[in-house]
Amino acid sequence: MGRGTLTPQEEELKKVISNNIRTKIKEEGISQAEFARRAGIPPTTLSGYIKGVTRPNAGNLQKISDTLGLLKSDIDPSYKQGYSLEDWNNNKEQSHLVKKITEISSQLEESRQKIVLDTASSQLEEQKKENAKVVSIKTEQQKQGIDLADLVDDSKVDWDKWVSFDGRPLTDDVKEAMKRLLGKRLEDK
Repeated sequence: MGRGTLTPQEEELKKVISNNIRTKIKEEGISQAEFARRAGIPPTTLSGYIKGVTRPNAGNLQKISDTLGLLKSDIDPSYKQGYSLEDWNNNKEQSHLVKKITEISSQLEESRQKIVLDTASSQLEEQKKENAKVVSIKTEQQKQGIDLADLVDDSKVDWDKWVSFDGRPLTDDVKEAMKRLLGKRLEDK
């Protein structure tokens, strides 16, 4: 029998737990498999926690915490005293800038708050458009069916479609520098 549908707060909590476990293991500088062995948890079970597919039961959370030398509440915020999913979801850590924006905009008249909202919405749309333009070498390689060596061959790659991280087209100098670096990397192999 299934566990039932999780609330949005419970889904968000799984993500936080997943991120906490992943970050702490990375800080330890060991592989997931090694960590699972040390904690006495099957690697596939740990993988489910790290991917955010499942949430650790109390026993496994204790094993993970003990292995990391932490409290259970350091990994799973629901173990903090006085915890409630609703409170936690409403008070999740926000960046300093978001807190400052919220603090200032809450003091504005409603008409001015609308301007802040419209500006933020406009910035988000612009950011989404810029992010959609970014082409990674790996994605382009898979899409065009080329290998790394082909990236230095102008006849096999349309460099004019590539953009920099800020969404602007690559300059000729940047294209040439990338080709030289890719060529050097191939020579080193």
